[in-house]
Formats: sequence, C-alpha cells, structure tokens
Amino acid sequence: FAALVNHHSKLGQIKDISQIGLSFRYIDSGDPSGEPTELKIIVGERGVYLDHLPFKKVNDFEIKNEYTFSALKMRQIGLQFGKLTPHQRIRMERLLQHHTIREE
Repeated sequence: FAALVNHHSKLGQIKDISQIGLSFRYIDSGDPSGEPTELKIIVGERGVYLDHLPFKKVNDFEIKNEYTFSALKMRQIGLQFGKLTPHQRIRMERLLQHHTIREE
C-alpha cells in the first residue's frame, strides 16, 4: 500500500512501482485535502515500511467505475520520487527485488 499524509490521508493499493516512482488507486472522499506532505509505502508481509519519501505529483485522475450501482469514486495518482537518501535507496531496491513482479 501507499499513503499520502497530511490532514486527510490518501491510502491505496499500489498499481505500479519502479525506482522512478509509483502509482496507486484510492477512494475519492471529495474532501479538499490540500497538498500532501509525506509519502509512505507499506508492504504487510515481512513488515516492509518506507516513510518520508520525497515525491512530486505527476497526475491524478478519476477511474471510471465498472459498477453503476456503486457511489464510490476511485482515483489513481502517479508520483515521481525525489532524491532518496542512501538508506531509502537500499530499502527501495530490496522492496523492488523481493516484493514485485517484473513486467517485460
């Protein structure tokens, strides 16, 4: 999972991730949340946790709902990582190596 944190957090399942950045989907609460100040990545198994990741928002768009009966609005946000610390880089490399499936 990924989380953008400020007064109102956005939490969602990671769709894509690389050394450059990530995208994740989240439920649009409709609340104006202001600009997020912190990015966290949480992988439940084995307790992988990265926080205070520098980032820049690349895009944020609504995802068309397949189910017309659902009132939930989903969005997908794309983020580019900023300059990671050496410790963050090592942890990110381990996360990518051990917790992702490579697409060709």
